[in-house]
Amino acid sequence: MAQSRRRFLSNLAVPGLLVGAAPALTALTRLAPFVPDAQADDASVFAEARGHFLIPAGVAYGNTGTLGACPREVVDALTQGIRRLETELAAWPYEQADGEPLTGYQRLDVVRAAAGRFVNASGSEIALTQNATMGMNFLANGLDLAAGDEVVSTDQEHGGGISPWRLLAKRRGIVVKELPLEPLLAESPEAIVRSFRAAMTPRTKVVMFSHITSGLGAMLPTRELCTLARDRGALAIVDGAQAVGQIQVDVRALGCDAYVGSPHKWMMAPKGTGFMFMRKEVQERFWTTLASYQWDNREDGAFRFMQYGTGSLSVIDGLVAALQFIERIGMPRIERWDAMLTKRLREGLAKIPGARVASPADPRLAAAITTFRVEGVTAKALQDALWERQIRVRAQNDARGVRLSAHIYVGPADIDTVLSVTDRLARTGRG
Repeated sequence: MAQSRRRFLSNLAVPGLLVGAAPALTALTRLAPFVPDAQADDASVFAEARGHFLIPAGVAYGNTGTLGACPREVVDALTQGIRRLETELAAWPYEQADGEPLTGYQRLDVVRAAAGRFVNASGSEIALTQNATMGMNFLANGLDLAAGDEVVSTDQEHGGGISPWRLLAKRRGIVVKELPLEPLLAESPEAIVRSFRAAMTPRTKVVMFSHITSGLGAMLPTRELCTLARDRGALAIVDGAQAVGQIQVDVRALGCDAYVGSPHKWMMAPKGTGFMFMRKEVQERFWTTLASYQWDNREDGAFRFMQYGTGSLSVIDGLVAALQFIERIGMPRIERWDAMLTKRLREGLAKIPGARVASPADPRLAAAITTFRVEGVTAKALQDALWERQIRVRAQNDARGVRLSAHIYVGPADIDTVLSVTDRLARTGRG
């Protein structure tokens, strides 16, 4: 499968040619993309990759859970796409939908197929959106849910994931069950599945949850929860904003009915890119809720969910560049590197008196997001002390501390700096 994805992406049109056949501008030169040595070890590959980001030297960026950093070639594709569009705008004949510089109207079949292969889906099952929030709103508002129908979820969902369902609770009277997750994380993945099973009734129509939660970085037993939902006749809808690009995602293996992603996080794509997977067999169950010309197109799969009007075509160029960047490194290598950094961080924190990790300790629930605190030190003080050493993390609250996302532009030396600062704070109680 990995080889077929590589072959497919290598045949993608270069950015700017995805939207039509206008000639490339020779005045626009592109810097050479990052092509790692397949035989090199992980440390060498990621040390070299770090130089392909615009983050200043000496700065460690650990806030991918909010926004990922784009590699230079993605920034190049984005900026050159803007210039190309504005330069060639008058030359577009507007004779067919595919080919116009209007993202919310054209099918973008090549890009959808590439995004689909990244998660093992067909292009017809992929709609390109602007983020996971947009996708989740399409899903929630597209269902004919009635008063008393139930959605089972957790109390650890991102606002963009749970709010569409809360809106339906207020508007239509559906019931949203938000299961307390933290006590279950302290037990086991099996405890999470048991809690969902106990909460479901014959009125349960949807099971919605995060593949990896945003606040604590808990990797939920996604395949098991999807199986449970479908066994009970409910739709399995997954928020994958924190998963795609961090771990290998295979929607077929997971067994979900729908999956939304935000490539601007761990996939390192431009801000304003998103995708929604909708399994072919369930597409007819969803109405289109953001409508334009093709709102009722039943022949082109998920295309009718891309009718959001004029958007930025250059971000699509950037998304393709991000897919190619990831493919050249390989998701198995990226996942391995992030896991190594996380293990180094958590093992180091375990040796520091006063350091407390809020993220789940069970390795089956662990991801490359670690939320931790220092007793007696506020979350902001910990965040600021780390930033004094040029480590960017995000403060959450004093009960949890800060969240560190360990992705490819973070190195072992950066983790050691985090541990050094944390140890000092634990000993002195101040920044």
